[in-house]
Amino acid sequence: MDESKFTQWIQKVMATEEEEISCSECFDLVSEYVDTELAGGEFSGALRQVGHHLNQCRACRDEYELLRDFVIAEENAHDSPGNDSPGSNP
Repeated sequence: MDESKFTQWIQKVMATEEEEISCSECFDLVSEYVDTELAGGEFSGALRQVGHHLNQCRACRDEYELLRDFVIAEENAHDSPGNDSPGSNP
């Protein structure tokens, strides 16, 4: 392991909190986290723990980024001029 990876690993270990959520708990809350983030809301309680978990866990962060990017793409598609509902004919 090179020195920079080791340093990152140590930083993550040091950032560990007394109470952490599991990956499955994070997965259950990630859509609410994305909605709150995109709405510019404040993270509190369990959502704050989701943010911490995402900083610690690459697998959950990947899922979060995928979901966030999908939601943003969906919002942009719905905001595009001339975009009718699916199945409608122009």
